[in-house]
Amino acid sequence: MDFSFIPAAILALCFGAPSSVTIEGYADHAMEPFIARDGHTLFFNNRNDPPRETDLHRATRVDNTHFRYQGPIASANSADLDGVPSLARDGTFAYISPRIADGRAATIWTGRWTGRAVEGQVVHAALSPGRWPAFNMDAEIAANGVHLYFTDNVFAPGAPRTSDLRLAVRADGVWRRAPEFDRLFANINTASMLEYAPATSNNELELYFTRLNRRFLQPPRFETFVATRETPAAPFSAPVRIPAITGIAEAPTIAPDGALYFHSMVDGRFTIMRSRRDCRR
Repeated sequence: MDFSFIPAAILALCFGAPSSVTIEGYADHAMEPFIARDGHTLFFNNRNDPPRETDLHRATRVDNTHFRYQGPIASANSADLDGVPSLARDGTFAYISPRIADGRAATIWTGRWTGRAVEGQVVHAALSPGRWPAFNMDAEIAANGVHLYFTDNVFAPGAPRTSDLRLAVRADGVWRRAPEFDRLFANINTASMLEYAPATSNNELELYFTRLNRRFLQPPRFETFVATRETPAAPFSAPVRIPAITGIAEAPTIAPDGALYFHSMVDGRFTIMRSRRDCRR
């Protein structure tokens, strides 16, 4: 479902108190959720630390807060970290994995989702920001399958030193970085904070992301923001924090009904949460 334009300042107030999501048959940490564009499948990964035990998983929808676990996506998993799944309407599946030992900056992979497995996987070295310690931490493929929102990062222990949003485009089957579209994120990226975990609506008029504010001598602050625009060619607006989402919460994804799913630390375990959308659509 596409949504009519709503200013970010109004949209940020449309989300209700989060509810926990049950994944029947699964008892581990659940992070980096992605709701398929038809709403039927929930993709996610387990905890990303230690990285060698991080894998992609899937579950099928029972209702808004209840999914049934279908198992790991074995065809896409490796002995390294595999996470941050997303899926376009045309079946293009994207995820992050630093499994290539020589040149770990190349971390964005795509393949074809068959309904049970990922086939024809390729890594896109052209999307890398450079040699390690530069790398790509996050990515989401847009619903149209020709845009990919991702982050440029510089590695540092504990958390990346930098994180900014970028856009890649696909033409004739080839993905390329599109620096001409950096202007779309002029109101989003900052020099002092980390912007990551991008998520877009079907029409790409709404952008959700996580911002990490590392404060001197204080605990880091995780916040979920939304920015909007009236046309796909326009830059995104200044982002507005979504006040209903608090605590250690990251990685939003937008469901067909406009609700946001994300992961949050609850009683020592990362859990998928859902925040309903109450404003007009």
